[in-house]
Amino acid sequence: MQAHPVVEAIPPVGRGTALDAQAELEPLSWAEAERRLNTDASCWLATVRPDGAPHVAPLFAVWSESRVYVCSKDTTRKSRNLIADGRCVVTTDVDAAHVIVEGRGLRVSDEDTLRRTSDAFAAVYGWPTTVAGELLDAPFGAPTSGGPPYAVFEIAPETAFAFPMEGTFLPTRWRFT
Repeated sequence: MQAHPVVEAIPPVGRGTALDAQAELEPLSWAEAERRLNTDASCWLATVRPDGAPHVAPLFAVWSESRVYVCSKDTTRKSRNLIADGRCVVTTDVDAAHVIVEGRGLRVSDEDTLRRTSDAFAAVYGWPTTVAGELLDAPFGAPTSGGPPYAVFEIAPETAFAFPMEGTFLPTRWRFT
């Protein structure tokens, strides 16, 4: 994967979308999108059910080394969906921007990746996880998570978007190759 994705502005078109003519807005920088992806904000993961229907659930997500990492009890719907069909979307909104990453998730179990993911969760959320074999263990989890230990999924981005809630930047798309 390239170090920086290809960036493009998404032009505002259509009735009611005109921007202030005096505002000279630029697309959001990828560095700013990465910062927003590593903030302790609420994140949502959309996956594909076996019948093709969507499934969405809240969870912790972190950006590390050009990938999004999420963890989930291996028996949950989102984990089973990712194992069967890795297509997924992670979304968050931080600092007046909606950030969306579309990609493919793959279960990871090597100790180095699990350790980096554990460190990232601690740095972003203050969530103390530890590597336990091929999983991450923790003293606690979300009430709806099924409880630890958790499988870790690495999501390789294919396309990402940022949409401003206020007129601070142009709607932006990034393409990864």
